[in-house]
Amino acid sequence: MVHKPNAGHRGKLKPRNKRFLIYSGGIVTEVEYFQYVRRHLFGDYVKNLRIKSGEVDDPVRVEADGVDPKTLVEGAARLLHEDKKDAKKESYDPFAVVWAVTDVDDFGKNGDKLRAAVDKGRQSGVEVIISNPCFDVWLIDHKQPCPLSYTQTSECEKLAKRLGLIDMSRNRNNPKHIRQEAIAEQYAAAAKNAQKHMSEQHRRMRDSRPSSGDYAPWTDIPKIVDTLIEEYKTLINKGEEETL
Repeated sequence: MVHKPNAGHRGKLKPRNKRFLIYSGGIVTEVEYFQYVRRHLFGDYVKNLRIKSGEVDDPVRVEADGVDPKTLVEGAARLLHEDKKDAKKESYDPFAVVWAVTDVDDFGKNGDKLRAAVDKGRQSGVEVIISNPCFDVWLIDHKQPCPLSYTQTSECEKLAKRLGLIDMSRNRNNPKHIRQEAIAEQYAAAAKNAQKHMSEQHRRMRDSRPSSGDYAPWTDIPKIVDTLIEEYKTLINKGEEETL
């Protein structure tokens, strides 16, 4: 469930910041990553907002539901629709962008659901963000370009662990976590590394056959981060994006 802004403090005034919803199909590492980005860019802003006005709203909402891509996008579309209605009723700005974050991973075996997810996203205003085969591709890019031969989740997970990007020893029931110190201050390098394994041919395949493994390794994650960085620059612009 997405929490609403505290419209009571705003009255009829519109919020200064845009609002974004990240709705993730991964419930651990993806959530940890986006919370890291949110905290790094907007943490002080949100803290000051709450101190000055008592507001509890902030620019970035991170929600998660471990479901298949089609169900994920349907859920995101439902939240977007509800938010638009509430925003009109209570006089605040609706989400500027809603992202549904998913993997090809196991869902590539059922291509209909991933294709349907992308189609549903286009119809409903939800942008589908795909990692192929998995989110670990993006983590690997923080240390090196993900190798072109790494098209299986198991390969990517092993490399991410070997590079010290993930910790698989904390909890037997929930073992996989991001080592945030390993990705800190590496965003610019990661974005450049990602481009090295994502050709224009791969981009066309991603757009036409999103469930195919033929365009792996792939990550759409920089689309989200770049958008949030631009919002950060508009609101705050103290150079924190350089240390992301």
